[in-house]
Amino acid sequence: MMVYGASDIGKRRRNNEDAYLVNRVDIFEDGKRRVFYVLAVADGMGGHAAGEVASGMTVERLTAAPLTYLAGDVSGVQKIIGFLNKKIHEKSEDMQKKMGTTLVAAIIEGNQGYIFNVGDSRAYLFRKNKIYRITKDHSVIQELLDKGLITKEEAKTHPDRHVITMAIGTKDNVNPDTKRIQFDPGDVLMLCSDGVHDMLTDEEIAEILSKHERVTDMVHGIIDAANEHGGKDNITVVIARI
Repeated sequence: MMVYGASDIGKRRRNNEDAYLVNRVDIFEDGKRRVFYVLAVADGMGGHAAGEVASGMTVERLTAAPLTYLAGDVSGVQKIIGFLNKKIHEKSEDMQKKMGTTLVAAIIEGNQGYIFNVGDSRAYLFRKNKIYRITKDHSVIQELLDKGLITKEEAKTHPDRHVITMAIGTKDNVNPDTKRIQFDPGDVLMLCSDGVHDMLTDEEIAEILSKHERVTDMVHGIIDAANEHGGKDNITVVIARI
């Protein structure tokens, strides 16, 4: 599997509150080696320092998490996210600043994967030149769309389009969405912050991914395009090609 990630400050922000993780983990059991990848994108909230702290803590904790929690153990990852929520909530009170972070993460072993998400950072699957959104945003806009109260066009300019309804660290408890996915050879998994999907449509993302074979070119192609479309937020992308 080829994996790569990168983050860009964008054109409007003075600091980067996003963080990402690309981590390969090798575990030896009964003389056999298991190889899996831990991928994540976190988009911090709370302004300078606070947002960076929240997203940074999230990535650091996933990096240092016990291997047994990550090795295909869904409940283990959910426990880590719950622990993260508690720690960031406590940090927020210590710093006397409201802070939180979105999270979209993937645990992949072979052709099997689990996707976890909180907030509006997203996971996409690009398969045979078609793009599929794996995650659903935890946001006011998504709730309005689900109820049929607004259209997709209206969502683009709605005054509450950046209001999320769930984040790590903002409340006492958090319940991440979890999905299992089976990959086919050639599949591309993309994790990204809203600095990507606010600037680019799903069709534009698919067009960029279809132009490249190398994951590095895919990532930088997405970042460049988001900046060309305005770069109004930090832009973070992690891509894995199976």
